[in-house]
Amino acid sequence: MKSLWSILARFGVLTAVIAACAATTVSASTFGVNAHVPKEAVADEVVQAGIGWVRIDFQWSAVERERDVYDWTRYDALLDRLEARDLRIYAGLGSTPAWATSGSELSGVPDDPDQWQEFCYLAAFRYRGRIDAWGLWNEPNLDRFWEGTRWEYIEEILKPGAAAIRAADPGTLIAAPDLAHLSSGDWDDWLEDVIRDAGDVIDVVTHHMYPSYGMAWEITYDLDKKPTTPFGSPSVRRLLQDTGWWGRPFWLTETGIESAEHGQADQAEFYEELLEDWYGPDPEARWIDRIFFYHMNDGPVPSPSTYGVLHGRPSLDRKSAFYAYRDFITDAVVDDAEIIDHSAPAFVEPGEIVEIPITLGNTGSTTWREADGAHLEVAIDSSSWEVEPVYLPTGLEVAPNETVDLIIRLTTPSEAGSAILTTRMTAGDGHPFGEPLRATIAATSSAPPEILVHPRDGVVLEGRSATLSVEAASDTELMYRWRRNSVELGDDDDIEGSDTPRLTVRGVDRHLAGDYDCVITNEAGSVVTRAADLAVADASPRRPSNRAIPVIGTSKKHVTAR
Repeated sequence: MKSLWSILARFGVLTAVIAACAATTVSASTFGVNAHVPKEAVADEVVQAGIGWVRIDFQWSAVERERDVYDWTRYDALLDRLEARDLRIYAGLGSTPAWATSGSELSGVPDDPDQWQEFCYLAAFRYRGRIDAWGLWNEPNLDRFWEGTRWEYIEEILKPGAAAIRAADPGTLIAAPDLAHLSSGDWDDWLEDVIRDAGDVIDVVTHHMYPSYGMAWEITYDLDKKPTTPFGSPSVRRLLQDTGWWGRPFWLTETGIESAEHGQADQAEFYEELLEDWYGPDPEARWIDRIFFYHMNDGPVPSPSTYGVLHGRPSLDRKSAFYAYRDFITDAVVDDAEIIDHSAPAFVEPGEIVEIPITLGNTGSTTWREADGAHLEVAIDSSSWEVEPVYLPTGLEVAPNETVDLIIRLTTPSEAGSAILTTRMTAGDGHPFGEPLRATIAATSSAPPEILVHPRDGVVLEGRSATLSVEAASDTELMYRWRRNSVELGDDDDIEGSDTPRLTVRGVDRHLAGDYDCVITNEAGSVVTRAADLAVADASPRRPSNRAIPVIGTSKKHVTAR
């Protein structure tokens, strides 16, 4: 029996079901603040300001001070704290431990990129469904944060980190590169190379910009300006257009001025004018999706930094900028959207019509109206595939805090091939907003591998051997590739059978414990088994024992109840 989705879509009918959305303080979801690792009192003030997003530091060096020995206590408590207040989280990964680099602690290049990839996987897996977006390093174009080259950042930090996060938590967003907008840091060359070489692994381009003279117009101007000389840097907008990123999400994840240098009144005016430029009745920079001001509170006294909208501890007294930000958020009219769920398939038949259900939540403060032309813009990166925008049904309105179920209709080509599907909610005037969907779909007449037996969890005594096995069916030749914590394995003294259905791990210790899965490939493409947790009997558990094992490739978003 065909599903209701299938029947309605084949008759050209779009259905919409309105339901209560779990999001709270929805008008604040566009607005964010940097907070490092906020304590209870600071988190309370974030809520009082009406801010919906918090950018936090997630330091590798603080979690894994010794190789393969993890202390998640700090971040377990932090996430509980932020989730209890219904705050959305952008977590920036970075900071090399001393043991992992021959360079400087925190900014040195990891000697073994696999160690970095493993940490990214473990962090994303432990907090799957709880982190809305992961960032990959802070301001890597500045030596104080990254001693490596641009190539090393892209190839050894960004790409492996993104691969690890995708494997651990497919529903989260990946954001990068959080560059400092400084000509001395070659920000334009960095940003162009990141988008051209690694734009396919990220969902959001992130950037940092501070004014030279403390004026809000400087930020808007520098984002949009044309170069003043033939050799001058392009605007951020122009670079996004030239690299093909234009129309996809762009977040400004740091900006602000110091109250000690400019005064509280000028700091508040900076907030007011910048917010008005971007989100007021006549916005100049509507293409900027989210903003994270720097910072929520000043550092401890005495502190050289006074970027906060709160004074430092212990008082945390509010500055004028706090009230300016709070008052603007209260009255702001902003478009925003969240993808709650989707069912984009990995494999389809050539020449068929595919129906993809997608659920969107209105997390802004405007109402989406069919009469105004609000729709889901859908694109495919191949001219041989066919897809059209998805408009709301006639007369439908989706108010803030409501969700809508729609169907994307996709016609695949007659020949085999793959393509990338992208979607974003779009207002009637044509500007996109909210979170993106990006899915790779393969059209193939061959059946993909069918996994019959997944690897199983196991606990072994330290020093003993363990065997993991898979079984799959296919009409064409199968290839196998085992991974541990998302890192591909090769045969050596400890590993045997890394390219076979049966993997043997010898002398298991804490360095070999972890999540093992197998990528199985045939003529149609690749599928991934469930991850099996291989643990050492007398070792402390790396994570709670009642964890749920994810099915790689399924669609999910915010699976943990808030």
